[in-house]
Amino acid sequence: MQILKKIFGILWKIALILAVVFAFVWFKTNKNLETSWRQLVKTGQEAVIPEKVLPAKQNPKIADFKWTYNKKNYTLAETLYGSIYDFYKAEPKEFVYEGELPADWEEKYFGMFLQPFAGDDTIQSVARDIKSVGAKNKLTDNQLVELVVAFVQNIPYDSEKAKKILGNSHEKGLINYPYETLYENKGVCSDKSFLTVLLLKELGYGTALFVYDDEKHMSVGVQCPVEYSSYGSGYCYTETTSVGNRIGMIPDLNSLNNQAEAVKELNYFDYSQADQFDVKKLGSVKIYQKTQGKVYSGVIQTMKISKDIENLGRAIASAKKELVALKKELDSDEAKLEDLGKKMNKLSKNEDYEEYNKLVPKYNNLLSEVKDEIKNYNKKVKAYNQKINTYNSLIKNF
Repeated sequence: MQILKKIFGILWKIALILAVVFAFVWFKTNKNLETSWRQLVKTGQEAVIPEKVLPAKQNPKIADFKWTYNKKNYTLAETLYGSIYDFYKAEPKEFVYEGELPADWEEKYFGMFLQPFAGDDTIQSVARDIKSVGAKNKLTDNQLVELVVAFVQNIPYDSEKAKKILGNSHEKGLINYPYETLYENKGVCSDKSFLTVLLLKELGYGTALFVYDDEKHMSVGVQCPVEYSSYGSGYCYTETTSVGNRIGMIPDLNSLNNQAEAVKELNYFDYSQADQFDVKKLGSVKIYQKTQGKVYSGVIQTMKISKDIENLGRAIASAKKELVALKKELDSDEAKLEDLGKKMNKLSKNEDYEEYNKLVPKYNNLLSEVKDEIKNYNKKVKAYNQKINTYNSLIKNF
């Protein structure tokens, strides 16, 4: 009997420990979800979602959008309504569930922001107007996709809100519905990604959402040839947070506000020039809200140019290292030459011509070496700067 009591006692302790561990893991998991950029609300009973009706269009305002695509300026004026904006602003931005968290909750959560209410034809109107602009400018189907992306990229990035998201802010409502993004004319990665997806879907293109949990970043995937797609997914990465990022290119992010760094022109060689940017690279990706539609094939040409830029960039980086090393060697030899010259001047003043004459051959040899080094260095600097010209020319036309 005593043995059975001991066994039961041990089992009870084990069960207690397991319960504590389970509670800790459950709390930690839920805490992480609650403090992430996606918000969850668990109810004690099944959530009842009342049927909602879009309000009447009141308090109109003209939203003027200006953007640049392929070195040409575009404008668009859309009528938006304060009443519709207030309606979306009051809509839930948390995923409400009852019982166990559904395995596909993220798919459903993102879907919340991609379902305009019946009667809201804003996305159709904006997409139709952009398509009309493209037709007037005789743009191809691929260029129309790029025009849409450029339109959203030029909507100002909300750095302050991005910093709150990066800082695990508990503030609610940090993600906007597309109507809010248009009305406020600003947004973070998720806001602008939702808007881009809806516009491209309206134009018939297949789309997806690329989500990076570790970096708290979101981008768009536009359907493209699989062999040119990002991660072999059949969708090409499409950045919306800053201008100058081409479809298919995966950028680095500014670590302060998560805005993508566009490909930049390089400066001519400057020995004192510091290598810059506090950036972070995107890690593992999850893909949601996949839809099938028309395929964007402009990525083929983009990847060809991108490969040229990438190869040239590596060549420039290698040449820069070589120039830095040559400059250090040249500086060292010039310093030796200067010291030797000072020593010879001192010997000359002291009329110690015997020692002076002994140093003349050494000085002349070193002077000859320095002249050759300068000639070689200048030649390589010129070649380096020619590479910079080619690189910047590619960037300007990219």
